Amino acid sequence: MQTIENRTQLALLQNDVLQSFRKWQFWGFLGWNDIAKQYRRSFIGPVWITLNSAIFIVAFGLVGAQLFKFSVEDYLPYFCAGQIFFSFMSSLINEGCDTYINAHTFLKQTAYPKFAFVLRVVWRNLLLLGHNLAVIIAVLLWAGRLSQVQWLPFLAGLLVTILAACFVVAIFGAIAARYRDVPMMVASIMQVSFFVTPVMWRPDQLTERAQWLVHLNPLACYLEILRQPLLGLAASQQAWLTAVGLLAVLCVAFILLYRQVRRRIVYWL
Repeated sequence: MQTIENRTQLALLQNDVLQSFRKWQFWGFLGWNDIAKQYRRSFIGPVWITLNSAIFIVAFGLVGAQLFKFSVEDYLPYFCAGQIFFSFMSSLINEGCDTYINAHTFLKQTAYPKFAFVLRVVWRNLLLLGHNLAVIIAVLLWAGRLSQVQWLPFLAGLLVTILAACFVVAIFGAIAARYRDVPMMVASIMQVSFFVTPVMWRPDQLTERAQWLVHLNPLACYLEILRQPLLGLAASQQAWLTAVGLLAVLCVAFILLYRQVRRRIVYWL
């Protein structure tokens, strides 16, 4: 009897995910509208996203190059890509906790597929990343490294990261719907993660004993497969294996979790 129930829930979950992708216009509009509402009545709208990132990156990049004894041409592209991609991942994790909490008005009124709201969060952050990619391209162009970009490995890394992000957002969204302390805990952890992830420093600056900060940090492997191709370098095999392995683990965790809690999410809201 339990096996039949599990198969039924698995089939319902599969249908939920498929229906979510079919409703791409729904979550696509919601994600775009989330950004539009934030910058409504401003003169330059979402361009502020790019300007804010550019000002911070240039200001700290010039100082960081002096602090870490690197040339500005080498350090600024490194820090720029690291800052933007870390902000992308951090925003996904933080906002993922509110996936269903912010969608309670929809879920309580109509039987929308739940994964659609996961895609809404991921799509919204991809739009923000698209704005900030202009900063990376401008910095690479200034540093004379745009021609060195390895676009295919970068796109492959971006695809793996997006798939992992979908599962992370879904997992944290479901857990946070039940336990409302989770968003605050995650926000605190992400603040610390910025300093223990190689965003503004390089892994080879650490002692061999301290390298565990990079090896045990899941954000570091995704950051590497995104940043290194843009710098004209190949990401390490270890980073790729870790990223793909984590993707598989997240996929299994998502299936196991949602098979049990998918029906309860609306009740928790």
